[in-house]
Amino acid sequence: YQKIVKYKTAFYTFYLPVAIGMITSRVEEGQTYDLAKKICCQMGEYFQIQDDYLDCFGDPEVIGKVGTDIQDNKCSWLVVQALDRVTPEQRAVLETNYGQWDD
Repeated sequence: YQKIVKYKTAFYTFYLPVAIGMITSRVEEGQTYDLAKKICCQMGEYFQIQDDYLDCFGDPEVIGKVGTDIQDNKCSWLVVQALDRVTPEQRAVLETNYGQWDD
């Protein structure tokens, strides 16, 4: 999950725009880029966790979308947390039902 978040959300949504701004501002110190990457990747991870949570529990009227991460079988923070805590029996139920559409 963390690699997906790092390279899908944190890197291109948070760090790369900051890095481009730093490049165009002629920032040259490598330490500055390293610090920006560290901060931006943490922000991106927290953003994605919140997005995953809201996808499941957020009010569509407020967040502007109907969440479908579970039905779409996405590797979201919620399922990762569930898999860390389930019994073998619960895991079987989760694997049978995760990614299923009950229209």
